[in-house]
Amino acid sequence: MTALVDICNRSLQVLGTRTTVAASEVGPGSTPLSNEAIQFNLIFANARDDLLRKAPWNCAMRTANLTYITSSPGTPENTSAATTLWAPGQPPPPWAYEYQYPIDCLRPAFIIPSTQTGFTSGIPITTAVTGGASSYWWGQPIRYAVQTDYFVPITAAAVANGGTGYNLQDIITLASTPQGSAPIGTPVQLIVSTVGGGGVITSVGIQNVINGAAGSAGGSYFQVQTNPVAQGSTNGTGTGATFNLTTGPVAPQRVILTNQEFATLSYVAQVTDPNVMDSLFQTAWINLIASAMMMALKENSRDKANSLIKLVNEKIMEARVADGNEGLVINDVTPDFIRIRGNAFGNSYTSGPYDGFQWGDCFGMY
Repeated sequence: MTALVDICNRSLQVLGTRTTVAASEVGPGSTPLSNEAIQFNLIFANARDDLLRKAPWNCAMRTANLTYITSSPGTPENTSAATTLWAPGQPPPPWAYEYQYPIDCLRPAFIIPSTQTGFTSGIPITTAVTGGASSYWWGQPIRYAVQTDYFVPITAAAVANGGTGYNLQDIITLASTPQGSAPIGTPVQLIVSTVGGGGVITSVGIQNVINGAAGSAGGSYFQVQTNPVAQGSTNGTGTGATFNLTTGPVAPQRVILTNQEFATLSYVAQVTDPNVMDSLFQTAWINLIASAMMMALKENSRDKANSLIKLVNEKIMEARVADGNEGLVINDVTPDFIRIRGNAFGNSYTSGPYDGFQWGDCFGMY
């Protein structure tokens, strides 16, 4: 089992120092007692995330259904009248749908072109199950863009009516009642913190949606909601709870824009557990940390630091080869006369780089 302190001490070994640090000196909330630990704490997280963004690492790839925020007038989710010009609360042209950026996403890879309307036509993504509806793969990955939009965040919630039948850690999604016919944005999700007799909620927490936020910021509302706000749904069995929401100042959030309804995103996630990481990724991460620490701790160290960066880039290349060989690789080339009919399937998902997803550059020298 590999811990963060092991990553630190292996970096110091590469650095060429006999110093070692204790587990209590590294990571969030730690108390560093040495300069080596201080320098490690300053850089390890950014170095890890920079390295993760360099490629669709198999150890970090995840798939998630995106959370709907809003869509253009005329879509099934937004029945409001069309406007002459773009207006806030609508996805920016030319996009039809706007979704929350996953909190653990470091780099989107592709959006799966699927429909969830049952057995209509197209090529099934999965084997059909008797009595169930299948999803369909319509072709190449769907285009998307990452942007920011401005929302009213929810910073706290107080219980107005505790309802009944709730359990600790139940997740409650508040009601999404449109103000007029336009979407209100994504409702906040609350986490049940404490309950009394009969499952009555006594306090709740906010499900944060912004990675790295100093405090909790939930929901993606376009305007302040009228208190109290009722429960819309829950993953438990409780009913009847209502809440008074506290809002913060309007602030930006990253969003994903696309023309895909019911969008499902494959992305590089922020993996923080070293035990989930590929061994080649660990080695590259350790050398990257060591190169930065060498610039801070050693004199006349640029050449040595650059030699470590070279090792990092070599490990990135090795890892890309290993990642590519871990999946089904198809080298078939679809002829032009078939692709022109919109039937170019296969390579975009079974081998890299993905269409629209470029492998990241290697690290530059100091």
